[in-house]
Amino acid sequence: MSHLQNILWFLDVHTVLLCLVLLLILRWFFGRPKNLPPGPWGFPIVGSITAVVREIRRGVQPHNLFMRYAAKYGPVFHIRILNKTVVVLNNYASVKEAFQNPQLNDRPKLLFTELFRSEAVGAASGEPWIELRRFCLTVLRSFGVGKTSFEEKIGEEAEALMKEMSAFNGKPFNPKPLLSNATSNVICSVIFGKRYDYSDEEFQRLLSLFGQNVRLAGAGGVFIFFPALRHLPFVSSNQLDLNMAQVRKFLTNIINSHRVAFDSDNLNDFTDVFLKEIKSNEEKAKAGVKHGHLTENSFVGTVGNLFVAGTETTATTLQWAILYMAVYPEIQKRVQAEIDDVVGRNRLPRMADKPELNFTRAVIWEVQRLTIVAPLGLAHAAASDTQFRGFTIPKGALLVPNLWAVARDPNVWQEPNQFKPERFLNAKGEAVKADELIPFSVGRRSCIGEHLAKMELVIFFSYLMHQFTFKKPDDSPPLSLKARGGFTNSPVVFDICVSKRD
Repeated sequence: MSHLQNILWFLDVHTVLLCLVLLLILRWFFGRPKNLPPGPWGFPIVGSITAVVREIRRGVQPHNLFMRYAAKYGPVFHIRILNKTVVVLNNYASVKEAFQNPQLNDRPKLLFTELFRSEAVGAASGEPWIELRRFCLTVLRSFGVGKTSFEEKIGEEAEALMKEMSAFNGKPFNPKPLLSNATSNVICSVIFGKRYDYSDEEFQRLLSLFGQNVRLAGAGGVFIFFPALRHLPFVSSNQLDLNMAQVRKFLTNIINSHRVAFDSDNLNDFTDVFLKEIKSNEEKAKAGVKHGHLTENSFVGTVGNLFVAGTETTATTLQWAILYMAVYPEIQKRVQAEIDDVVGRNRLPRMADKPELNFTRAVIWEVQRLTIVAPLGLAHAAASDTQFRGFTIPKGALLVPNLWAVARDPNVWQEPNQFKPERFLNAKGEAVKADELIPFSVGRRSCIGEHLAKMELVIFFSYLMHQFTFKKPDDSPPLSLKARGGFTNSPVVFDICVSKRD
């Protein structure tokens, strides 16, 4: 009898499971949003994740795969990733139109929010995002970020960077750790009120963790936007989780040290100002008065957002710029000649020289265009069902800007895969930036550190070109312009040699 009961139990369980699978499949077929943009077919429940993973394992990066889909389905197409609709935008017009629509400005649930256990300006939506962004921009400006007066602080860090590079005495070295330290110090001076020596082992380890996390976030940052994928059987995400815990601990320690020394009449940095707002909102809450969204819940995440945004992308862009100068020595000589002509050899470049550094700016823009450090940007989410270009974008759908495709659109850029800084010079030799160059994205959710990054790129790059010549080490293989996968598009690790210019 018990044997028969076991058989019946076994059949009942399998019947229930089969029914559940059938229900999920039926829901997938009949519950899908109508009037979506065209796109590739996907399996029930899992969608296109198997096709995407297969291509990634073959070495195809998501931004290139999406360009292939765009060629077949058009510049706006959709794919399904598990239960999520993902709309991919592949040209400038569609990205600009979508990201200027207030209903398409939310942010999906991000991995960093989960691991930091904190909301953040880059991950918030609606009223909290509006308030956090306005607060961040106001405070950063109050400390000089984006203003000409901030040039001196960046210049001092650029000189410290050059001193570190000079210490190698022409021997090969990996420039990325130094560049990360330099760019991080600029933002740290604002948000923490301090900088870190290049010999600070704890800080170097922290920067190393950031570099690891960029790669561990998956090709195109897939785990950032789809945190649940980390738990699939064939994915190992333990290291990413451990790294993020260490980063959170580092930031929390700094914030706690600010709490101890806090003086509301002497606010020295962004963290101090945030603390003051938190205390004010806590007092309002106790009094039963409506208060803002600057609370403990968004503190660590927002500080972490600014720290990462002010470090990784600018350092990686400068890393690419150095690499391109070594690979194209004739371009490097033209940049140096222009800087010498405008600045001379008796002083360092200044932002006031920028209007006359036409070729130098063109080179920076061309490096940004060819390397697009964040190829898929940061995804948006639809706040409600929204009509867009004759299609319906359902509430909660992700909108992914394929900035890589925008920067290589043959309808905009002649010979898009070629390194040609001259494309940004007009007939008079003046530098003219194309609207379609959007490495910082567009719209109200464009990179919060855009103005700072632009100033840093001009100052750091012009200082380095004024003082040094970069070349590959003797007897080493040719330098590669290939990138390695991850959330950001960074070069394969390389060593470089610098020689001091007379």
